Parts: sequence; C-alpha cells; structure tokens
Amino acid sequence: MLRIALRLLQCLALYFLFALPLYAQGGARGGRQSGGVIDVQVRFTDGRPAPRGIHVRLESAEGGAEADLDTIQGGKCQFNQSTSGVFIVRISERNYKEVSSRVELIASPRAYVTLSLIPLKKEPDPEVSVPPTDVADAVSVKDLAIPEPAHLEFSKGEAALRAKNVDEGVLHLQKAIKLYPDYPQAYRMLGDAFVEKQQWPEAETALKRSIELQPDLAPAYFDLGTLRNQTKNYPGAEEALKKGLELTPDATAGKYELAKTYWGMGRWQDASPLATDTVKALPDLAAAHVLLANIRLKLRDAAGALHEYQEYLRIEPQGAMAPQVRDMIEKIQKALAH
Repeated sequence: MLRIALRLLQCLALYFLFALPLYAQGGARGGRQSGGVIDVQVRFTDGRPAPRGIHVRLESAEGGAEADLDTIQGGKCQFNQSTSGVFIVRISERNYKEVSSRVELIASPRAYVTLSLIPLKKEPDPEVSVPPTDVADAVSVKDLAIPEPAHLEFSKGEAALRAKNVDEGVLHLQKAIKLYPDYPQAYRMLGDAFVEKQQWPEAETALKRSIELQPDLAPAYFDLGTLRNQTKNYPGAEEALKKGLELTPDATAGKYELAKTYWGMGRWQDASPLATDTVKALPDLAAAHVLLANIRLKLRDAAGALHEYQEYLRIEPQGAMAPQVRDMIEKIQKALAH
C-alpha cells in the first residue's frame, strides 16, 4: 500500500517541476511593498576595504536576482529596494570565495551587511606588496574604459529596474550600450530586464553578448542558464550553468539552477546532491526545499520529502506554492499512516 501511495505522490510532485522556475524568478516580489535601503560594506579579512568594482548581487530569499551593483571607493554599495522581505546579499567574483549574508527588510526600513572578501589564492606577504588603502581603492582600467555618459545611463537603467520600471530601464541600458558597445555589465543587466518582460530571444542575445565581451563573468552564465531553464532548453541550460560553476565552483545560485535543470531532464539522481548542497547553504530558500522534497519522493523517502515540504511552509506559509505543498503534506501523512 505504501509503495502504491508513493507512486501516486511522485506523479503529483511533477506539478512542481513547472511551478519552480517561475516561482524562483518572481519569488517574494508579489504583494510586498514598503521596501528600504540595504547598506553593504565589503572588506578584506584584515579589515582593509575592498577595491572598487567588486560585483555584489542582491537576491530574494526564494531565489532570483533583485539587483546587481559594483562596489565604489571604500568597498561600499547601497541597494534601494521598493519591496520589503528577506534577501540574500552575495559576492560571486572570480578569484574570490563566494560569500553571502541573509538580511531582512521587514521590521526596519534599513539594514546593514558586512561581507568578507576572501581571495582563493593567498595574497602576497606584506613585505612583498601590501597596497595602501588609496591604491586598493583606485579606479580599475576597466572602469576607466567606460565613458562617463555610458556609466550614467547604466546607473539610470539600474535604478529604473530596482524601481520595477522595466521599460525605462531597457531604454537607459540600450543608450549605455550605444555609447559604449563593449559594456558587458550593461548587456547582462539588459538581458535580465528582457527576462522580466519575458522576451526570451532578446534576453538570450544580450546575455550571450555579455559573455562574449567578458568570458569570465560567471553570473552571466548563471543568468543564461536560468533563462534557458524557464524556456525548457535544458541542454543549453546545463552547458551555461556548468561553465559558470567552472569559474565559481562554490556558487550556490549556480548549483540550484543546475539542480532544476537536471530535474527538468529527468536526471533527478544528478539533481539530488546539488539540491542538498543548496538547502544546506541557503536554508531559507523556500523553493529549494520543494525541489529537494520532489527528489526525496523519487528516492522513495516519504519521511524526508515530508520534512522538506514542511520546511517550505515554515519559511513561506503564504508562498505561491503553499496550497499545493499543504496538499502534498496531507497525502504523504495519510500514506505513512497506512
């Protein structure tokens, strides 16, 4: 009887195969207003401020990018959010360890985050070369190559996207690219904007151009993989996500998207360790618990699936998938009782 019940539950769990990608993209955005400011300080482990140009990403706790910024002088950046909720602030830069921190804009309209910049290779010994603060904060050659008018349009586009004015953001980003055609971050953000508009071909073109201009830009590969997951181009998603993980092997966002790719391809055995790693690294990522629960059902681990579904409800009791998750919990409990 339990075996028959588990087979039925496995079929029901397939519902979430289609719910997961869209949920991860939209996440906590619907229905939450107010918002606030998140101040980010990035420092080396010895206390020195990080240099300019370190890429910092803001994600909703359920998954999906909210905004992207580069640090300014002093290793700082500031996210201005139009919605409240739980967010993940993440550094995902080549040659540095991925570091993230959970932050809430719920009870207070302002939050502060300090992230450590940890090189993957040991920094030179102090007697060899320890740049003073003013040198570490110097403008990079890449920054100098971007004309100020293009950078201004990029900033306007970024601000418009944060305010959910997607059409306005697209116009500013296109102006930035017209002023400086070799602007990888502008192409990447334009791709994300087209994803918001569900203009899939335009989004793919922009993200691929971003990668052409900067082949070591791991987040662009992850964005491309996420896009291809949504359009069910799973082989293409696997290719992009694996390339991004070659550049940043510990990137949880990449692991999570690749787990969804393998699930979509029916390769749930390959998805299992990636989903497990995601839940360990980001225990508050509600949608990841649903994915892992579905995998647990495939493994005929009903108790494990029940736990993961319950974790989803603990994190997002009013989440987009809450009604279906409650239904699955009830069915599993009935199956285990017999």
